Amino acid sequence: MNETKFCINCGKEIPANATFCSFCGADQKTAATAETQTDGNTTTGKQPTPPEHTNMWTALKLGMKQTFTWSQRITRPQYWWLYLDLMLIALILTFALGLKVYSFPAFAAHVNVLQAVLLLIYSALMSWISVMQFTAGARRLHDSNRSAHYLWFSLIPIVGPILIIVFMCQRSKPAGERFDHIASQPKPWTHKWWTWCLLVLFTLLYAGSVNMVARDNAMDSALTTTSNSDSTSDSDDSYADSDSYDDSDSTDTDSDTDSESDSSSDTDSITVGDDDIDISDQKTYNTSYSDSSWTGSTFKIDKVTVYKTDGAYTIGSGSDKRDFNGVVKVHMSIHAGRDISAYPTQAKLSTNDGQQVDADMDSDDFDGDLNSGTDTDGNLYFELSKLSSVKDITSIRLKWDASYDTDDYDDDNDFKTYDATLNLN
Repeated sequence: MNETKFCINCGKEIPANATFCSFCGADQKTAATAETQTDGNTTTGKQPTPPEHTNMWTALKLGMKQTFTWSQRITRPQYWWLYLDLMLIALILTFALGLKVYSFPAFAAHVNVLQAVLLLIYSALMSWISVMQFTAGARRLHDSNRSAHYLWFSLIPIVGPILIIVFMCQRSKPAGERFDHIASQPKPWTHKWWTWCLLVLFTLLYAGSVNMVARDNAMDSALTTTSNSDSTSDSDDSYADSDSYDDSDSTDTDSDTDSESDSSSDTDSITVGDDDIDISDQKTYNTSYSDSSWTGSTFKIDKVTVYKTDGAYTIGSGSDKRDFNGVVKVHMSIHAGRDISAYPTQAKLSTNDGQQVDADMDSDDFDGDLNSGTDTDGNLYFELSKLSSVKDITSIRLKWDASYDTDDYDDDNDFKTYDATLNLN
């Protein structure tokens, strides 16, 4: 029976006395001589003999030692014990630091120093684990006589990762010795400057991606409209008698003897759009504003609520991005005396402490083109950049436009700007 060996370049089986590979033409003697030049600990180019009893600790030590090692092999037990080690470490890091760093961005309008330190520590450790896992996968493929380029299969959805797992589970093959390229003067990766540069780069990239996710999470929970129950309650209060919009209705509104009430116990948060805003304090005022002076239409404001948010929130993006810590909610009802177009959701609000803001785009959709006889109502929301206490807002001024279509060029009454000043006391 003829003895055979494996080509140290392509891994094909060739005769044992062959000096050149009949498949790739590689010189077996020259390559073998180069691989046997080691640091004196071994006398051949083969991979050092693995420990007799591989366990979690020995696998982890080997993985840490070979963090940046590509051109060698790792046995199947060593790889899967290391995989278990790294998964457990990543799980512990996620619970210890990950939940914290993903909850709030370290780098936003202001830098949170403690959050930034936690983010960098978490990113550095996770980057190191990722590199260790990636290079171990390459060495495991080498041990099964496959190139590390097979890792590209992991980019194929569903099928790719399954193929990688199958490759990682296969037995060692002697032909994999062709990947054992041991340096003549091996240096630990911790003594090489380029490995530290790569780790720093991976850490910064990882930290940047985590910070972006944390920022998106914070923005998702920044803006909210009132809950459906609160909106329904406001609507029911303002339409106890929706068939009549006359002076007697205004008198009923004026008869409310309690013009202000603390309602912080109603809810600890409000909802704007799809997001929630935590509330630390709020105050609701009953108002009696009513204007029926134009086209037989009536605009009423019966309730104003001032909210103090629990911390600062962010609205907008780019140059329109700004922080706020207060919200004013205005409940308005409209009765159209003729076909009109009304735009309270484009109103401007000014406060007694000198702030002027536009209505939030997530205000209730209750205005626009209204047919004659239409009754509608909804809430307007205004974010205040500064609010120390809900009691600081003692009056507000609200301005919005309304109009109707006409073919009479002499009709100067087709456009109306409403200007309402409300004292909150």
